[in-house]
Amino acid sequence: MFGFLLYVSEYQGKGPYSILSIPKVHDRAQVFVSCSLDDVRNQIYAGVIERWSSKTLQIPTLNCSSNIRLSILVENMGRVNYGPYIFDQKGILSTVEIDGVTLHHWKMYPLSFNLLDNLSKFQPIQQITDARASKVSSHGGSQTKLRDLSFYLNEEPEFYEGHFHIDSNSTIKDTFISFRGWNKGVAFVNNFNIGRFWPVMGPQCALYVPAPILRSGDNIVVIFELHVPNPERTINLVKDPDFTCGPNR
Repeated sequence: MFGFLLYVSEYQGKGPYSILSIPKVHDRAQVFVSCSLDDVRNQIYAGVIERWSSKTLQIPTLNCSSNIRLSILVENMGRVNYGPYIFDQKGILSTVEIDGVTLHHWKMYPLSFNLLDNLSKFQPIQQITDARASKVSSHGGSQTKLRDLSFYLNEEPEFYEGHFHIDSNSTIKDTFISFRGWNKGVAFVNNFNIGRFWPVMGPQCALYVPAPILRSGDNIVVIFELHVPNPERTINLVKDPDFTCGPNR
């Protein structure tokens, strides 16, 4: 488990839009709406409610022959191990209201990342893609681009899978993956969680990849991007850390 929980409920839409209120969410919620009888992949991104900012969100009323499905993906962004926040609970910790009416009958789905080799079997809110890259002879300073084969840009969380090759006669070294141009998410190399990236907030642009998790031959990178990916669907393997990202850089 890596801190993502999907909450799903339904409501009847009234008027051109509704006001969603979540007074207490820990830590960050992405909101999606769709007609309850439609495929979940046809949902519309409505916005974000964050622990540290606005607790309400205006969401569109869809023209549905059924109820409107409300999907809320909540991210646990971490904890501290001291002081008053040591028992910091995560998830939706209050009622959820649409136009002042409390929603009930929730279904909750924890997102497990333990079966990354079987992404094609994974539901909800995702797009499976594939990628290939040229051979990498060394990680001491080389740069490699990973490009997937998808051509869709949207605001839905999606998985991206890429591959890079290390020659058998090369010395495997520590490296970094640069996420410059991406938005926010989690990355895995050979089923090892290398951490979270959020370069639009910064200052960290690159995640550390220790040599022991790499191997000669094929290496697999899986990215769970919560928002819009890099338009070119590429990442770079670089030799040095990079702390030059952020909103003002």
